[in-house]
Amino acid sequence: MSHPSTMELAQVAYAAYGESTDHRTHDDRQMPEWEELGDRVQQAWIAAAAAVAQAVIEQPAEKAVRSERSAPRPSIGRIVHYTLSQHDAAQINRLRQDYQSSARHQGTGFVGHVGNHVQEGDVYPAVIVRIFGETPKSAVNLRVFLDGNDVFWATSRTLGEGPSFWAWPGRV
Repeated sequence: MSHPSTMELAQVAYAAYGESTDHRTHDDRQMPEWEELGDRVQQAWIAAAAAVAQAVIEQPAEKAVRSERSAPRPSIGRIVHYTLSQHDAAQINRLRQDYQSSARHQGTGFVGHVGNHVQEGDVYPAVIVRIFGETPKSAVNLRVFLDGNDVFWATSRTLGEGPSFWAWPGRV
């Protein structure tokens, strides 16, 4: 089985773009046929197709980047992973320490912050409780489940990697 040429990939990409926009350009004009594009625009599509083909060759299929359109969007109740920042960890540890140093935590009905020490980079499960937008990268509010009897409220956090970001759990 032969692979399509870069020119054929560019034509497929151009046709797919047309299908997804009802054959309208970015400024809402009717898209011309491939043959009517002109050499400069065709070469731009060919360069884009070559870059995508190269990226596909260099990345294993399971790590291929999802398009913005097919990426999952956050929704209320979804479980994600949240990575604590240094500020988050300091706040959680301070509340836990304050409770431990309080002499009045017996018989008051007060529910204190009790749990293991946390640090920047620790990852915990979280539930999305509010969403600000309708895109896969919309900011969300999270209720983070810590290793203890308390939770952490992470507000206006976005999808990403590293401290202060949330991520979709990997497939197991």
